[in-house]
Amino acid sequence: MKKLTNVLLDGIPSTLVFDGDRIARIEKGSAPLEPGDIDGRGLAAVPGLVDIHAHGCLGLDTMDADFAEMAVFRAKNGTTTWLPTSMTAFREDLERVCAAPRDVPGARLPGIHLEGPHIAMSKKGAQNPDCIRMPDIDELRSLRPAAIRVTIAPELPGALEYIRAAADMGVSVTLGHTDATYEQACAGFDAGASSLTHTFNAMPGIHHRKPGPIGAALEKGAYAELICDGFHVAPPIALMLYRAFGPDRVALISDNIRPAGAPEGEYDCGGLKVILKNGEARLPDGTIAGCSVTLWECVRRAVKFGVPFADAIRMATATPAAAAHLDAGVLAPGRPADVLLVDLSGPLPELRTVVLRGEVFA
Repeated sequence: MKKLTNVLLDGIPSTLVFDGDRIARIEKGSAPLEPGDIDGRGLAAVPGLVDIHAHGCLGLDTMDADFAEMAVFRAKNGTTTWLPTSMTAFREDLERVCAAPRDVPGARLPGIHLEGPHIAMSKKGAQNPDCIRMPDIDELRSLRPAAIRVTIAPELPGALEYIRAAADMGVSVTLGHTDATYEQACAGFDAGASSLTHTFNAMPGIHHRKPGPIGAALEKGAYAELICDGFHVAPPIALMLYRAFGPDRVALISDNIRPAGAPEGEYDCGGLKVILKNGEARLPDGTIAGCSVTLWECVRRAVKFGVPFADAIRMATATPAAAAHLDAGVLAPGRPADVLLVDLSGPLPELRTVVLRGEVFA
């Protein structure tokens, strides 16, 4: 069995013993380094990151239905489990994405997150309006079992019935790209939805007499996705969300699109022109179009904004895994042997090594 020796696990020197791509056991205390072991001395061990909302990178996109290169990019940057996220698209294009092979090198791909197509036209954001349509549970059935998470606007006709049926299938339902009132969002959560999609973005904000979907999520105990790049949500508001919901309910996401990890310029995203300039991705009319920094960088920025490192890591591992019903994001016997080795000696955490499926990947 391969071992990851002398890492700091919750501040305690420990050795993780792997059995293939799973953790067999965790031994406390220092241990001698043996041939074949991975030496983690002086570094903290945390779970590999879990990104439940990311579209693309390197000029590539989920809608290309070819995940191999993107999965390698994710893993090299600390994300060891990833849900390729579709754009609002025509049914045949979504079927093609859901039929694409997911057993590729790099980050694990347990399923697909459908962002739409059942969303509010008034909150379409950077989604293609030509592809927006009313809820159709038969369409979701045609995309199973690959489709395991779906974003929907709960105020649409038939949305509550759709949410109930999707939840009964085991699909994690998240409310987003919505103009829902507090009451409509509460009805969506009561029907089986369990989170908000990129909280604050493409939804009504919080008003002192109109709590909206964010107030509903807070009351109903739902999860809240957060793009923590400091651009989509201002740092004080990101910190407010963290303090209100707590690290067990805020799920950091990258919401990466084609330009992530790629040069500045123009890109096609879901049939729309997106311009990456000064690290910001926008449509020509100025609409925010997605995020260009990695999930690991979102963790670092959360720490910079004032979130303790342990909580920032939880928000990018165990919490999103729980929100999407995934076996990931926790270091414990029987769980995936996906580990990040992190240097905590400086003002911000530095990623040093990625262990994926029990082997050094990067």
